Amino acid sequence: MPTPASMLACVAGQAQFLQTVASYKKTLLILAVGLSLVPQSLAFQLKKPVRTRVETSTQSSTSAPLPTGIPEGKIEPEEPKPIRELSKTALRSLFDPLEFGESEQKGRLESTKDLPRALELIRMPAHNFELKSVGDLIVSLRKKITDSPRNAALRIRLGTFLYLAGDSEGAGQEVRRAIGFDPGNYVAHAMMARILSEVGDIQASELEFKQAIKIAPDQAILHVMQAECMQARGDMSEAINEYRRAIGIQPSAEALSGLADCLLQANDTIGAVKAGRQAVSLDPSSGKAHVALTKALLKYGEKETPLRTARQATLLSPTSADSHAALGRSLFSNGDVKGAVDEFRQAVSLDPLNAQAHNDLGYALYSKGDMLSAINEFRLALRINPRLGEARNNLEVAIYGLASGKRRQ
Repeated sequence: MPTPASMLACVAGQAQFLQTVASYKKTLLILAVGLSLVPQSLAFQLKKPVRTRVETSTQSSTSAPLPTGIPEGKIEPEEPKPIRELSKTALRSLFDPLEFGESEQKGRLESTKDLPRALELIRMPAHNFELKSVGDLIVSLRKKITDSPRNAALRIRLGTFLYLAGDSEGAGQEVRRAIGFDPGNYVAHAMMARILSEVGDIQASELEFKQAIKIAPDQAILHVMQAECMQARGDMSEAINEYRRAIGIQPSAEALSGLADCLLQANDTIGAVKAGRQAVSLDPSSGKAHVALTKALLKYGEKETPLRTARQATLLSPTSADSHAALGRSLFSNGDVKGAVDEFRQAVSLDPLNAQAHNDLGYALYSKGDMLSAINEFRLALRINPRLGEARNNLEVAIYGLASGKRRQ
């Protein structure tokens, strides 16, 4: 006859046994789940990085190739173009055809007639400017502001050159003062909007753009600038609308080129080609228009025509990183990887902060088998623009390829 004590010990033993079995089942389940994940990770196949600009859409154009009428044949690479910078005189001339600041031009700096050119100046690539000349103009303007501290035109000019020098905060302060002295100056509001957009204050930027457009509704450049800011932060649908508004006010190669880029990123390849062709037709001397058309034609599947339009872009804008990058992509699509690498290097040397150029260079280097250099370029691209999805994809694939190569060795 078992005693109560022995019965309690038996029950306790059974409970411990059941608990142990449950623990083993849980462990086996975890191991099974873990093992089921292993084949998936090992099944990741190394592929050549896919060069796509937009990750939000997976549609692709399958239309028939555009007629080009260009005979087949390889075009020899051109010699790299020299880097040219805008001198002090050229910087001044962008504000006024007559050099301001000289004794015979007394009072021209205070004029607001040529201030809209400031909007062109701040949107030009920074590497186009000679820093010493910019510094000289900043010193000159500060002296004049000492004599006329409430002059909005002087403040806008100073803000422009501070912006070109890389001092966005200082530029914003001067432009803000200009708005305080002249609230109806649309140039000041537009400049403030761009600066605010670049520092990430989207709401304040939109308010400034709205005020600028309210003051000068017939200025297409305001819609172009707003579209550029929207495009930079990835708001393609709104950017497309703004570019179309600008074109409705005054068609320009600049607005059509921007529209082509946005349509391309939105996967409307046909629309991008059409806008690019219109841009080139409207202004055959526009390097930006030729770049936009080149990118659209490449996405469409053309090879020879983009090569010609890209070469024309580098002839029209030899100091444009985008022109050389477009030529690099065209050469790559035609099988000239070495020429593509040279053009991408030229683009990076012209504009070291161009994330897309670094990504394209990395892609070409990866294709040559130089994985370490490719990885460095992809990393640089992501440091400059963490939102560049294709660089992130390319970096992951290149690192996997490097690891796979080491394992095989």
